[in-house]
Amino acid sequence: MPGDRISAWCVIGAGPSGLAALRNLRAVGIPAECLEREEGVGGVWRFGSPSSRVLASTRLISSRRLTEFADFPMPRGWPAYPDRRQCLDYLERYARHFALEPHITCGTAVERVERPEDGAAGWLVTTSAGTTSRYAGVVIASGHNREPRWPDVPGAFTGTMLHAADYKSPTQPVPLAGRRVLVVGGGNSGCDIAVEVSRHAARTVHSTRRGYFLVPRFVRGRPADVRGERLLAMRAPVWLRRAVGLRAIDHALGLPWRHGLPRPDHRLFETHPVVNDELYGRIAAGAVVPAGDVAAFAGAEAVFADGTREPFDVVICATGYRIGHPFIADEHLAATGGVPRLFLHLLHPHRDDIAVVGLIQPDSGQWGITDVQGRLVARMALAARAAPRVAAWLYRQRQRPGAPGPIRYVASPRHALEVEHFSYRRALERLVRGMDRRLRRAAADSLAAAGSRRAARARGRGRP
Repeated sequence: MPGDRISAWCVIGAGPSGLAALRNLRAVGIPAECLEREEGVGGVWRFGSPSSRVLASTRLISSRRLTEFADFPMPRGWPAYPDRRQCLDYLERYARHFALEPHITCGTAVERVERPEDGAAGWLVTTSAGTTSRYAGVVIASGHNREPRWPDVPGAFTGTMLHAADYKSPTQPVPLAGRRVLVVGGGNSGCDIAVEVSRHAARTVHSTRRGYFLVPRFVRGRPADVRGERLLAMRAPVWLRRAVGLRAIDHALGLPWRHGLPRPDHRLFETHPVVNDELYGRIAAGAVVPAGDVAAFAGAEAVFADGTREPFDVVICATGYRIGHPFIADEHLAATGGVPRLFLHLLHPHRDDIAVVGLIQPDSGQWGITDVQGRLVARMALAARAAPRVAAWLYRQRQRPGAPGPIRYVASPRHALEVEHFSYRRALERLVRGMDRRLRRAAADSLAAAGSRRAARARGRGRP
C-alpha cells in the first residue's frame, strides 16, 4: 500500500518523551520516524505554540540533576532549576546530538491510528497531510496535558474565565493589572499563577479544595529532591523519609498550619509535590488571600463553600487536564473511561507493537525516566522482530499483578498517573536488564546455530 513502512515504527510527538523513544528505537537498529504537529521539537516546552502549556516565567520544579537524560547531562553552569528557554534549548540540543532531526517530520499532526481492516500486521497512521502509512509499531508520546479539565461548578460566571492552559503571563491573554482575580487550584500551576498574578492584580484570591504541603526548591543550599534521593538510595522506610521531610519543610518554609492554612487531609508524599518558595510570603503580605472551594458562580460573583461571596473580574482555573488520545480508539490502549490501563503506564498488556511513553506523573523529574521507558520499548520491538522467546518472557512479566508502590496517593483524577519515581524507575531498569540478558543469549544462540548450519553444509560438500 502507499506509504508502507511495515519494518519501521512511528513515534507520535517530538517532546521529551517522543525524542527519548525515537533515540532508543534507532539505537537498537529499529527503523523509526517521528511525527510532530508543531513546527519544532520540545512539546509543551515550545512556548508560544498551540500545544505549549508553560508560562513565560516557568522553570522546572524538579532539579536539573533529577530531570536530565542520563546520557546527555545538562550544562554544569546552568541553574539547579532551569527555566523554560533553557529546557527547550536542551531538548533541541538532544535532538541534534543524537542526529534525530532527519527522522522527525514537523508540522504534521496524527489524525488516526487504526488497525488494518484486512487483519494484516502493523498500524495505519493517517496524518493531517492526508497520507496514510502502515508501520510495524507505534509509540504514542503526545503528552497528557492536552484537554483542559474545567471545575464542575454550578452557575455561570459573567467575567473572563481562563484555564491555566491558556494563561501565559499577567498581560497574556488578558491584562490583569488592577483587576480582581480568582485562581482556582492548589497544584503547582495554581500556586505559581497566584504568586505571579498577586504582583499585578488589585486583589488575588486563591481557592483550593484541600490543604497541601508546600515543598521548597532548596534545603540547606541543595535541591530538595537531591537531598531526598539520598534517603531513597539508602532504602529508608517511608515513615523515616516522611519525618525527615516534614522537619526539613518546617525549617525552610514552615508547615501550612503555621501560616494559618488548613491542615492537609493527607500525609506528606500522598499527593503530587507542590514546589513553591513564595506563596507563604505573599499570603503573609496580604497579596494572596486563601479561600476554600468554590461552590457556585452567580454572575460576577463566586460563592465559596463557607457561604461567603465575592465579585471578580477574572477567574483562572488551574484544575488540570483530562487524559485522552483522540486519534486512537480506547480499545487499542486497553482504556477504561479514557484512561489507558497499561503495564507500568507504558506497555499494552497483550500487544508488542504499541506503547505510550511519558504517560506518568512522577514525584520528581520525568525526562530521565522516559528514557528508561524508551529503552524498554525498543527492546520489546527488537524481541518482537527477532527473538520470540524473549518477547514471550516480557509478555509473562506483563501478566503478573503489579506490586503496590510504597505510597498510597489521594484518590483523585490528578493522581491517576502518579508514580513514586525511585521505585518506578527501578522496576523499569530491572526489566531492561532482563531483556538485555535474554537478547544477548538469543543472539549468541542464533550465531551458534548459524555456525552449525555452515559446518553441516561444509561437511556435505566434502562428501564423495
